[in-house]
Amino acid sequence: MSNDLVVKLAKDLVSIKSDTPNNFEGNVGEYIFNYLKDIGIKSEKQIFDKEKNRFNVIVCESQNASLLVNGHMDTVPAGQGWKYNQFGEIVDGKVYGRGSSDTKGNIACVLAAMKEHFNENIAYVFNVEEENSLEGIKKVMELRESRFKNVKYSISLEPTNGKIMIGNKGQYTLEVIAEGKAAHASVPEKGENAIYRLAKIVGKLEKYNKELSKRKYDLFGKASTNVGIIQGGNAVNSVPDFARIEVDRRVLPNENPKEVEKEFRALTAPFKTNFIKRTEACETEKNAKIVKEMQAILQKLNMDPALEGFRATSECSEISLRGIQGIIFGTGELSQAHVANEYITLKELEQGRKVFSELFRKWKD
Repeated sequence: MSNDLVVKLAKDLVSIKSDTPNNFEGNVGEYIFNYLKDIGIKSEKQIFDKEKNRFNVIVCESQNASLLVNGHMDTVPAGQGWKYNQFGEIVDGKVYGRGSSDTKGNIACVLAAMKEHFNENIAYVFNVEEENSLEGIKKVMELRESRFKNVKYSISLEPTNGKIMIGNKGQYTLEVIAEGKAAHASVPEKGENAIYRLAKIVGKLEKYNKELSKRKYDLFGKASTNVGIIQGGNAVNSVPDFARIEVDRRVLPNENPKEVEKEFRALTAPFKTNFIKRTEACETEKNAKIVKEMQAILQKLNMDPALEGFRATSECSEISLRGIQGIIFGTGELSQAHVANEYITLKELEQGRKVFSELFRKWKD
């Protein structure tokens, strides 16, 4: 019966369009809010954007809750290339659809487990806006000094193949701008080509990435950088007076953020460098209570208790900044996130339900 419920929840959630660019999370939020009401659990809507009906769903019945479990309701757009229904289809033991793995399937696991073992020592959050930014969880963290003042630990839902991730890399998005002097292309010597100027930095960044690959940290892999966007020029017969690149820098937990910034600015000097987005790396101690509890549960369920580091970013970064020791966990494969024909298996859904049901049953402060 429990397995039937978690599958139904996953399929229902996937059937509701909630991609972040179109701000559709409200319909998923209403589904979760009503489901919780139906099973006798009181939840609240924390308004994120009233005009667009975007809100976080929060369950926190006790001011003494010591554990926060959060999952994001939004997805990336479905995109093209689907063989199966992008809004939910069960075929050969898999639930297909956008968000099935990242991370509505894991939300379904938590919702099913809440019906089996609701625990007042746990705060449950289902939030908006993760795929484009972490503004949804930032809104939740506005309650850190009130509703969540006693929270010490957290679990952020992501498809981690059932592995415990004790933190994640940081991710900085930067832009580097070069200015030149416009001229007609027939007399390029009268101008100053901004693209040529910036191209030298692109070459330096390629070399820099090779050097970064030597920086490694236990469980988290290596640091890296990547030039993802380049812009410049208005016409082929003009010398461009402006050029711009956007760069992704992945930061390890053992790197100093101030040193990373200083190093990058020195590399791109004398050009103007701006930080567009900044998500810090985070790491939780291997002997933290939430880590040990989850390892014990996985061992009991014959799952791998080994610890890893999440190579992507997650909401755990923002939660950790507020003094909460967090991990990232979920069933489903990260390789399924954001791809056409995304799926989560029925076995993974049942595994996730069992893990969270056991956690909710036994968690105590």
